[in-house]
Amino acid sequence: MITQEKIAEIRARASVVEVISDYVTLKKIGRNHVGLCPFHGEKTPSFTVNDEKGIFHCFSCKAGGSVFNFLMQYDHLSFPEAVECVGKRYGIAVERSGKNRDSGGEADRDALYRLNECAAANYHRVLFNDVLGRRALEYIKKRGIEESVARRFMLGFAPPYGSGLLEVAKKEKLSLKDALRLGLIGQREGNRFHEKFFDRLIFPIVNAGGKVIGFGGRVLEQGIPKYLNSSDTPLFRKGSTLYGLFQAKEAIRKRDRAVVVEGYLDVIALHQYGVDYAVATLGTALTVEHVRALSRYTKNVVAFFDGDDAGSRAAERSFQIFVEAGLLGRAAFLPNGEDPDTFIRARGKAAVEELLDRSVPLADYYFASLEHRYGKTLEGKSQIAGEISRVLQKVRNPFEVDLLIARAVDSLGIREEFFRKPLQSSVPPKPPLLANRRLSSSDLGNRANAAERSLISLILRYPRIAGYVFEEADVRQWVGSAWREIIDLIRTEWQEHENVDVGRIVQAFDSEVAAQIAALAIEGENVPETESQKMADDCIAHLRRKYLREQERNLRIAIRTAEEQKDENATRERILEWQEIVRKERQLERRKLAPKITAR
Repeated sequence: MITQEKIAEIRARASVVEVISDYVTLKKIGRNHVGLCPFHGEKTPSFTVNDEKGIFHCFSCKAGGSVFNFLMQYDHLSFPEAVECVGKRYGIAVERSGKNRDSGGEADRDALYRLNECAAANYHRVLFNDVLGRRALEYIKKRGIEESVARRFMLGFAPPYGSGLLEVAKKEKLSLKDALRLGLIGQREGNRFHEKFFDRLIFPIVNAGGKVIGFGGRVLEQGIPKYLNSSDTPLFRKGSTLYGLFQAKEAIRKRDRAVVVEGYLDVIALHQYGVDYAVATLGTALTVEHVRALSRYTKNVVAFFDGDDAGSRAAERSFQIFVEAGLLGRAAFLPNGEDPDTFIRARGKAAVEELLDRSVPLADYYFASLEHRYGKTLEGKSQIAGEISRVLQKVRNPFEVDLLIARAVDSLGIREEFFRKPLQSSVPPKPPLLANRRLSSSDLGNRANAAERSLISLILRYPRIAGYVFEEADVRQWVGSAWREIIDLIRTEWQEHENVDVGRIVQAFDSEVAAQIAALAIEGENVPETESQKMADDCIAHLRRKYLREQERNLRIAIRTAEEQKDENATRERILEWQEIVRKERQLERRKLAPKITAR
């Protein structure tokens, strides 16, 4: 467990704009910074970051929260991991305390990461500093891989009879059981362990945050299988991991383009020759998760395909993957018999970039391939229309839906309504947002709660309004029950610090509610300070009036019930209470109708 004091220290030191700028290109507009949201595909920026409050919010997909929430969602970190990541960036050491320090999920993941780091360092040492690595070192030189590039990608070697990994694990007091889980070692009968990778060049697989999550191994000469990857583990899933993303992400942002290839050595060769925005899948076909991971850095993704029939089929399949991930994507084709490694070594960077610049939209390629397959007869057009309709069910971006339908109408001469009708009936409704204890994000987004939303927004924007609002002792009673938790938290924040720290408040809620609270804080930016108190007064009056009307309705029901039961005392008491409520309502109405006097 990380202490609250340490979390507060890191939050105070961190700039949410600086941290998020490592992942998203931001532009300052007024008090906020804006950019394209990394969590969904969009053409117009709706992603807003407020450094003063330490929060972010996307007005399209509704993601939001503190700097820690951003890293948790972007890099799939736990809260403690996100705190440690931000602390490391600002030179703040983070130590966990308490009984859970060495147990539970977080400690478990930390131990697995440490094992992978030790294994990667051991393989790397063998390649460059051990006589056993000379043959592999000669191999990478023969392949034209420069030492600086090999070190940048942390290449290593697992000798035929073991790299000494078991001895390293014992020396570092690392769990062999965890090594088994990670697929680094195997177990034979009699509790005998052996290394899984042997006589292979080792490619450590690193996540976007720079942590080793798995390994790939390639035979030096002949052997089956040619490539061997780590199995899926608690840290690693082949279907969502891209090799080289950690090394490529800055270049992808800078160039605003990514290229996807198939092999480790393809990525390494492309980086060595200056195409340093290349990544690779890991022995699997391109997946929706792969494309979504890249879409966090750029919307311009080019997939490299072989120039043969297999490459054509792969390009056609990829179109459906891209649209489901929220991108249209492009395809570039290599000459027959070439792969990115051999092509760039023979022709150079300029030739590769010429191919990428001439890449074709996958949508155009997809439509052309359907026409080639089915022909332009009436029957063929009908089959093509059916295929396109099925693909359109996967598209969630309305802009892309319009483009694809226009392209289909142009190509097939079929009325637009044919494609739109299936969409209306088949697109599932957006699932309801998750609840957080008593307070839920659906409560926060309910239009019936407009007064509560406006009041909270004002308090989060102008701390002095908090002091003004909390002078009304009954304000907690007047808001809807779903809002009382956040009102209590803000009141406590104000009483303890005479300030309202939005970043600290959002930490008390799950990511869904945190995002809604961040939205309220940023919405408050649109209200001039000169009008904030009047707006707060209007909100309070509305909430009080709504509360009194509800009380009046409840008392009418209570009076009717007492009369039916012939309980004269209860009837009399309820009538007196009802009269008091009506009196308060009339006072509010008179105050509302009183003429405004403007000072001259």
